[in-house]
Amino acid sequence: MMTAFSLRIVQTLHEDHMATMALLERLEGTLRRLGSGPAPATDDPDLSRVLTDAVAVLEEEIGHHYQFEEDHLFPRFAEAIDAGIPNMLRDEHSAIRPVARRMADLARGARAGGFSDAEWGEFVRLGGELIEREVFHIQKEEMGFLPALEQVIDPDDDGDLSMAYAELKGG
Repeated sequence: MMTAFSLRIVQTLHEDHMATMALLERLEGTLRRLGSGPAPATDDPDLSRVLTDAVAVLEEEIGHHYQFEEDHLFPRFAEAIDAGIPNMLRDEHSAIRPVARRMADLARGARAGGFSDAEWGEFVRLGGELIEREVFHIQKEEMGFLPALEQVIDPDDDGDLSMAYAELKGG
């Protein structure tokens, strides 16, 4: 999906989405390959990379991306177009956050000391839930929210929003 948006902030959010989708595809492949049986050894190179990347991407997605949308973009969208879409997306954020946080915690713990069988079972179950919810969420944002933001955000505000997002991610 090679979409180019005219506003830098919208393009940045799109790039975040693509990075998250790439991780979710890799996670799904790794979970399918390893199955839901006994916990695998975390020295498996694919699993090790997925765990490392999952911590970074999930913390970014739930920590910065969602917060930025909720604080800076949803209010603009609600005022200019309709509050229904940002309210729906905010509800999805609320449903995804605890799953993503727990996945990141499990991944961080597994990197340090491996998975117990129970933790692996939870990781596989939550991974399936996260993949389903987050893919659907990103698809909605890519098809409707981001294109509409191109009409909502004044090009003069693009630089300020991009800077605010960069500061949020760096801080």
